[in-house]
Amino acid sequence: MSLDTAITTNIIATTLMVLTYTYLFIQYKQSYLAKWVMVWVLQEIRLVFLDKPFGEQLIVPSFLYIGLSFANSLLMIAGTVGFAGKRLSPKWLVTALVFSTLSFLGIFGGLAPSLYMLPGVAFVGSAYIYTGFVIWNSCAPGMGKWLTASAFVLLGVHAFDMPFLFSLAWFAPWGYLIDGLLRYAIAIGIILVYFEKTKNELEQYYQLLARNTTDVIYRYNFNSPAGFDYISPAVTHLTGYTPDYFRTLRQVMRIIHPDDRAKLKKIATVGSLPDGFVTLRVRARNGDIVWAEQKNSLVVDSTGRPIAAEGIVRDITKRILLEEDVSRLDRLNIVGQMAANFAHEVRNPLTTVRGYLQLLGKKSEFSNYKEQFGLLLEELDRTNHIITEYLSLSKNKIVEMKKCNLNHILLALHPLVQATAVSTQVTVDLNLGAIPELYIDDKEIKQLILNLTRNAIEAMTSGGKLEIKTLVSGNSTILIVTDQGKGIPSHVMDNLGKPFLTTKENGTGLGMAICYRICLRHNAKLDINTGPAGTTINVIFPNS
Repeated sequence: MSLDTAITTNIIATTLMVLTYTYLFIQYKQSYLAKWVMVWVLQEIRLVFLDKPFGEQLIVPSFLYIGLSFANSLLMIAGTVGFAGKRLSPKWLVTALVFSTLSFLGIFGGLAPSLYMLPGVAFVGSAYIYTGFVIWNSCAPGMGKWLTASAFVLLGVHAFDMPFLFSLAWFAPWGYLIDGLLRYAIAIGIILVYFEKTKNELEQYYQLLARNTTDVIYRYNFNSPAGFDYISPAVTHLTGYTPDYFRTLRQVMRIIHPDDRAKLKKIATVGSLPDGFVTLRVRARNGDIVWAEQKNSLVVDSTGRPIAAEGIVRDITKRILLEEDVSRLDRLNIVGQMAANFAHEVRNPLTTVRGYLQLLGKKSEFSNYKEQFGLLLEELDRTNHIITEYLSLSKNKIVEMKKCNLNHILLALHPLVQATAVSTQVTVDLNLGAIPELYIDDKEIKQLILNLTRNAIEAMTSGGKLEIKTLVSGNSTILIVTDQGKGIPSHVMDNLGKPFLTTKENGTGLGMAICYRICLRHNAKLDINTGPAGTTINVIFPNS
């Protein structure tokens, strides 16, 4: 093999290195890639213009040769530590300065090339080996890491043999050939490194997204054995169960509300997989009902046959509750408008009818119908009472807001509540905390308290306890009414606040609707927690 052929091979390999790193720099715009580009550009300049037998070199080319060797070695180390996310140690700069000074002194002192090139060879070889070790320690496992790191180390070892073998004319072509092959290996290896690095980063980003998103991400495999290939950790927040709990569709089916299980079965039936969002109710581990929205997409193989379903599940409980609140307020607004329009008009004829019934009932010819007249008057009074409550739902009802202490209102109503409770042998426990004064309409708040306490007393059997409590939480004052009844049935809870909805034999169904309307006028929130052990109603008033 001729020397020219070997040098040409080395130049082509170095050109490939320049193109490789330039492409990576254009794609990723990293500063360490720019340094690596400059390394191989300087190497190319040295090969094309300065790599000749040392005996043919003049003092200026030798000076440049050594300078370029130190410069591209420093750039290589700076780029490599940047790739590893570190900074260049000042020790390398000091070492480069000392070694290059020794080489320059040797050149100007007329030393033999085998002597003045020793500091440069030591520095360049060390730089290559150090680069190999840094890449080995900082890259993701894979062929690219192994190939690139090994090639750099071997290139460093090969640099150390230069002072001993450069004088052997027969070895020069082989030296350049080995150098070129190692550069080819580095060019291929660094491409593989970036493929592996990109793949690893994408996997890390995906894992980061999957672990931190509040949405559940999953993949369900249709092939035998069918089951879940992956469920993200967010499922624990949604259901209370860890991802390991869900292996097959059977485990998921156990926590789905019975009325929604048919929707879930469509996931396992490929032909019926829904395209849009599917809303399901999930029974969490703690017993809470969680509303979830699910979106699926099919994964198919090369023949178009579905092999899996991928999708996300999102907790929409807050949105559902908000929609229910909006729906409840819409119903209250409609009823309020109706009340404002004709409630007064209905009351006027009732007053006339009641007056005539009282007048006729006093006449002797109707004395035999006294009981019937009394019944008619009672029904009219009941109708008038319903209308009075109906008017409380009016959207435009005028309220008189003034500073009042909620505890004082409760203390004033306590004897009345106590009297109502005594008849059913219910104990009333008043627990009042230190609370600020609120801007409220005391008459409406009295009606709110009486409605809530009456419902609580009627929900309990003899011997139960009614607790009325006030406290401050953050920027809110909370009125808490707790009973020991059997809880509110789910079908009633879903429609709570709807006018004329009642479970009482003689109830009007307006009590809770009025409570919601009063809370709305006071910018307060009504929060209800119910279960077999009783019901707790929190009325949350803003402090300002």
